[in-house]
Amino acid sequence: MIATLSSEFQATPDIPVPYRVIARNEDTFDVTTLRVQPVSVPLPPFRAAQFSMIGVAGVGEVPISISSSVDDRIAHAFTIRRSGAVTNALVDSVIGDVVTVRGPFGRPWNLERSSGRHAVFVAGGIGLAPLRAAIDAVVNGGKARSVSVLVGSTSPDHQIFRPWLRSLRRAGVDVLRTVDHPGPATDWDGRIGLVTELIPQAVVGPPTDVAAYVCGPDPMMSATITALRRAGVAEADVEVTLERNMQCGTGWCGHCQLGPFLLCRDGPVLTATDVGDLLVRPEL
Repeated sequence: MIATLSSEFQATPDIPVPYRVIARNEDTFDVTTLRVQPVSVPLPPFRAAQFSMIGVAGVGEVPISISSSVDDRIAHAFTIRRSGAVTNALVDSVIGDVVTVRGPFGRPWNLERSSGRHAVFVAGGIGLAPLRAAIDAVVNGGKARSVSVLVGSTSPDHQIFRPWLRSLRRAGVDVLRTVDHPGPATDWDGRIGLVTELIPQAVVGPPTDVAAYVCGPDPMMSATITALRRAGVAEADVEVTLERNMQCGTGWCGHCQLGPFLLCRDGPVLTATDVGDLLVRPEL
């Protein structure tokens, strides 16, 4: 039987709250999105790019960004790739199973910067998941002058959220896709190459009108910052979301340290100005 928690524990970051899996979708061969709902407390609000510690009792927990809309009052979605014992247990869960959740934690995207400007979202692989809530908020909020979504994947089989990307394109969003290798795909209509190669096509007009949001592997984010800088976009107008070995979610344990930052607390979102050379500097 699941213990019932009173609402006073809802915002207590040290206490895992039971959530029930109410839906699951296999996005790719190794990525699954779970929709989970609190068993006995209200669903906490969150802001785009914030993460929660989600886990399986007796196995452990991992930090995962919330990929559902910030306006969703029913459940939170977590897009999870198989990469170890905890993520395997989460991906293998079925509707009705109970997982544990702590959070949300962290510094969100500053979406106000996109108001009246051209919002450019650049994603590498599963890095599209922490951007999804932000893209939905900007597209549905109508404050941005225009929106471009650039997506890079290893292959078409690795690309997540394909139906959603098609819906964005139908809504008038500039969606550009590329893959490293098309493989055996016969329906691939995108480019082949690095996602940074799409930036000159997306950054048109005055670069001072661009607000950029980036998520993906560290080398990809570093290369994207460089490409945006070459296009004339100021580093203060570029935000990235970073992930390290987050364990406590509150910055107390120190495992998430990157240079002067504790990413649980100071991140995961930082500006390119904040990041400096931390993505290319060797970590000791």
